Amino acid sequence: MKIRFHLNNVAVEIEADADERLADVLRRDFGLLSVRKSCMQGTCGSCTVLLNDHPVPSCRLPIFAVAGKSIITLEAFSATPEYNDIIAAFDKEGIMLCGFCSAGTILTAHSIVQKHWNPTDEQIRDAYIGIMCRCTDIVSITAALKQVCRSKRSKRHEK
Repeated sequence: MKIRFHLNNVAVEIEADADERLADVLRRDFGLLSVRKSCMQGTCGSCTVLLNDHPVPSCRLPIFAVAGKSIITLEAFSATPEYNDIIAAFDKEGIMLCGFCSAGTILTAHSIVQKHWNPTDEQIRDAYIGIMCRCTDIVSITAALKQVCRSKRSKRHEK
C-alpha cells in the first residue's frame, strides 16, 4: 500500500504493508536512528516522534495511521531554536541524556512547553509517565522545563 505523509517537513511516499509499525519504517526506509526500538509496547519513550506536533510512541503506530499527517523526528527537531532552548535548560540543570531516551525526553519537553505557559509539577510528571530511563530524574526535568517556560514568557513580554 502506498502511504503519503510529511516526514521532517518533506512530503514523502512509501510502499509498505499497512500494519507495519512506523518505528520500523522510519529506521529501515529513512535511516532515522533517533527512533530507537526497545520495548515495542509504547511504554519506554525511546521511539517517540511528533505526530501532528504531539509526542507518540512510533512502535505502536501502524504506518497506515500516518497517511496525510506530519511526523517530526528528533533529527529534524534538533535543528530548531526550541531544541536549543530545551538543551540549554537541561545543561543548566545538569541533565545528560543517555541517548536511549533522548527522543522521548526532548520531544515530550517540547510538547509541554507548547501546551503550557506555566506547567505545574503534576502536568510535567503526567507527561513523562511513558518515558522510562534512569539517566535523569523528574525533579531536574521539571526545573529545566519551568526555566524554558519562564524564558519563553519573558521573551513574549519583551515584544
